[in-house]
Amino acid sequence: MAGGGTAPSMKMSDVFLLVGMSILVGGLIMHAWVSPASLDGDSQSRESGASMLKGDTLTFELTADTPSSVSIVIEHEGGEEVIDESWTLASGEEMEFVYEATEGGFYVYNVTFESGDGEVLVDVDRKTGLDFVAYPIGVAMIGFGLYKRSIEEEDVIDAELED
Repeated sequence: MAGGGTAPSMKMSDVFLLVGMSILVGGLIMHAWVSPASLDGDSQSRESGASMLKGDTLTFELTADTPSSVSIVIEHEGGEEVIDESWTLASGEEMEFVYEATEGGFYVYNVTFESGDGEVLVDVDRKTGLDFVAYPIGVAMIGFGLYKRSIEEEDVIDAELED
């Protein structure tokens, strides 16, 4: 300890419980922390990319704040354009577009509000469920930590105070 004192070592069961809970919370944040991007006068486009396997999908949820003209362009890693779609949305109108990958690789997408403003939310859905592997690992570690805690002996330290 920093103050020159001593502290008992951490029990192995507590380590497994702590790490398991951290993995579960991290997995929840990974899946729940998706926020839409507002596209308006200054930033009219949103460009990003995703590494996808065959059968994975990109879901675009578009919401127009004003009458808007929107286009989505998706390119495969070699620069090959696979989708180039455009729509006209009325004020307050919502639309969803889903693209399913025909082959694995890195896909770059660009959502552009050519006129008007709105929001775009992009979600990648994995066919294999590989991004859900954190949950069983976290649950297994918590279960093992609880099992270890039940078999560990409690070390009770009795002390006598002398005058």
